[in-house]
Amino acid sequence: MINLPAIYASNVIGFLIMIVLLLSRGWRIQTKNSESQSLLMMITAVIAACITDPIVFYFDGRPGVLPRYIILLGNTVLFSMNAILGPSYITLIVNHINEHQSKKQKYFLSALIFFQLFILFINLFTPIVFGIDESNRYYRLPLYWMYIIAEGMFLLYGQYVYYAAKARGRFLSFFPTWQFLIPIIVGMLGQSFFYGISLIWPCVGVSVCCIALSLQNENIYLDKLTGAFNRFYLNEIMESAKKHGEQLSAIMLDMNGFKAINDTYSHTEGDNALIAMTDILNQVVATNGVVIRFAGDEFIIILDKTAHHSVQDYISYIHEAIDKYNDSSDKPYKLSASMGGNTFSLSNNLDFDLVNEIDKLMYADKALYYQNNNRRK
Repeated sequence: MINLPAIYASNVIGFLIMIVLLLSRGWRIQTKNSESQSLLMMITAVIAACITDPIVFYFDGRPGVLPRYIILLGNTVLFSMNAILGPSYITLIVNHINEHQSKKQKYFLSALIFFQLFILFINLFTPIVFGIDESNRYYRLPLYWMYIIAEGMFLLYGQYVYYAAKARGRFLSFFPTWQFLIPIIVGMLGQSFFYGISLIWPCVGVSVCCIALSLQNENIYLDKLTGAFNRFYLNEIMESAKKHGEQLSAIMLDMNGFKAINDTYSHTEGDNALIAMTDILNQVVATNGVVIRFAGDEFIIILDKTAHHSVQDYISYIHEAIDKYNDSSDKPYKLSASMGGNTFSLSNNLDFDLVNEIDKLMYADKALYYQNNNRRK
């Protein structure tokens, strides 16, 4: 039996949560446009579904041609939203942890989306997912469960991507993906086994809101100018390493001639140089570590436990990437950096000062730079 007041209430709550999130710009993630777009896509899907769902329930069982078409098209829209939600969730996670999907993975996900939409198109003419009886009552057909399984696959795949990266030694402490999963599972199981209630999309709305809050909270670990991590995040990493007696491979980088860029070309251009250096470091480190803006024009790179190359290799790669940037840049100045780093064990000495050690190594390299350059720069 359909309980319309309860259906209206649950969907209104889901709708209002998403509208507040939308208008408050809670979906805007600092310096991370790709994640913001995925989150916005998910919010839009939930809003559309929370509007469509009560309309479909209202017309269910009402006589006439118009109600029949509304039920048919409305449920088609609702199933289509599933094809948007899952891929958006996966894309958000992949972008957030700076992973890269292979072409085969992208093709597989695209094919699965297209297949779902194609089946829904067929269902408009030949009921195979859901049908509408002579009394204009919606009923489920066996392929309905294909959509539940497909959505579950999307969600589980997102979890796999996240935890596989974490198992490889990635520092991923502030984005609990399971928080997104639980409300959706509750909603999917509740509505699948108890027809006549509307739980899926309001529960998805709760999950999307939870992800937005987690991402916003993570902003305290980000540098506002460059989008790199900040010293708060470095402290979290070092405390965790000391607690578990782990090794850390770290590099400190100090930009050469940064003061001259500020003095000669303006502080705005100095900011652009910092952003450019951050981009270079992110490209080199990629999924093998994290880039931290420590202070001013100083950066610290923490390599993952499973980084593919040694500290010295990465120092060489960074120098090469800086040279490549300078060759293609139209800026009136050249970027340069002094670097030093090593692998340290934090298990034997809780008072060990990692920053001080890599700072010494960096300044040794800086001294060599000053032998051939003006110390005032």
